[in-house]
Amino acid sequence: MKLIAHLSIDLGASSGRAMIGVLSGEPQWLQLAEVHRFEHHSCPTPTGPVWDLTGIWQNILTGLRAAAVWCKANQAELRSVGVDTWGVDWALVGKSGELLALPHCYRDPQNDAACERVLERIGGFEKLYARTGIQLMSLNTLFQVAARHEREPRLFDVAERLLFLPDLFHYWLSGELSTERTIASTSSMLDVHTCQWDGELMNQLRLPTHILGPITEPGTNIGCVRAELAAATGVPKSLRVILPPSHDTASAVAAVPAVGDRSWAYLSSGTWSLLGAEIAKPIATDEARQVPFTNERGIDGTVRFLKNIAGLWLVQELRREWDLQGERRDYSELIREAEQAEPHRTLIDPNHAEFVSPGNMAEKIRQFARDTNQPVPETVGQLIRCCLESLANCYRQTTDQLEAVLGRPIEVLHLVGGGTQNHLLNRLTAEALGRPVICGPVEATAIGNVLVQALGCGEIADRAELRTIVARSFDCEELNSGQQSDHRISRSVQLSH
Repeated sequence: MKLIAHLSIDLGASSGRAMIGVLSGEPQWLQLAEVHRFEHHSCPTPTGPVWDLTGIWQNILTGLRAAAVWCKANQAELRSVGVDTWGVDWALVGKSGELLALPHCYRDPQNDAACERVLERIGGFEKLYARTGIQLMSLNTLFQVAARHEREPRLFDVAERLLFLPDLFHYWLSGELSTERTIASTSSMLDVHTCQWDGELMNQLRLPTHILGPITEPGTNIGCVRAELAAATGVPKSLRVILPPSHDTASAVAAVPAVGDRSWAYLSSGTWSLLGAEIAKPIATDEARQVPFTNERGIDGTVRFLKNIAGLWLVQELRREWDLQGERRDYSELIREAEQAEPHRTLIDPNHAEFVSPGNMAEKIRQFARDTNQPVPETVGQLIRCCLESLANCYRQTTDQLEAVLGRPIEVLHLVGGGTQNHLLNRLTAEALGRPVICGPVEATAIGNVLVQALGCGEIADRAELRTIVARSFDCEELNSGQQSDHRISRSVQLSH
């Protein structure tokens, strides 16, 4: 019998990959095959950093070609494709479907001033959070739109639709316009309770609403790939474009292998760390705002109640800095040096505002240590260990806050994503939390993407079966800590709000 394959195009903010998922057997289990991987970077321009869309698109086409070759060699039918990306970033298209301008990178500094103007106009973040339930970050789509609208209002006058980046690539694949729910929920432009566009908020800010299209659920089949695209890449003309959870974290959370009756939280670990719980209804209370927790949407009508944490961005920036200085080190070498460094010497707040922007990360960390009267990390090992222990400490505090807001204990933490390959951070996290940490799968985002496509094709019944397939298909490691863990990372750095 011919195998059925689904293709995940998984785009992070610095790299992307095309991964094929094949379901087989009875009971079903999933196999993954990577067919293409690439790097991409934002590009500086006089008006701010923008994304290299044509470069990313060329790599998506390369991924389609590679998938067609793989399926032919493995006698598999490529049935669907779907794209997930990082959150918040967007583009505008005109009535003809033409892209009107390059999308800006979320780290664009002009968003900061726009954020302040928006909050002043609506009477403060408390009022915004009560409407949207989204954590305050100047990179949120609402503030990006406000910044661009002030600088170039006529651009919006001629725009037909605002498309988030995965929506744009789904449009280029199929020719069909759509707005997928999980990616839209990162925008701070949706009503927290209805999960529909908050038109009243947009009108209050004098921002256009005609560019906001209907919102579509993950798992929806929006059509087949364009005929000319099939001819150019070798994929079948019948290849469906099925919306996965288009926000990469939503795909990763969908793939959390949570089976059994233990109360669980998740930590999607990568450049960003997203720590939270899957809940049935949003929570937009003052207590949640003060942490702050954000309410984003997941599959099957769920809410991803989570906090954004800086994550391995700190380590990536340190490594990039040393590379520029001619001191190139791979990640395994950095971890070895961190393991040999003195434990619990210096703690920072990973969410400190100074750490958000790129550049000069080592000195920023040292200055934080001076400002908080701690030993200043000097060596490579001390700097990396400081970052990892600080992340583990932040995970513990956030888990405690999550329990307090939810009013129930968290018995186990599921750690998924590329960050699970950092075994030192995994161990430090288990020690800090004092409860089991289940590590894996590494490729959670691609897994969630392809399995929701399979759900949309009718090959999987529901969310519970999806997670059972993940648990059956991938080995995970459970880490447990001794009772001394609370003592070992007992000193806390106050987290930023």
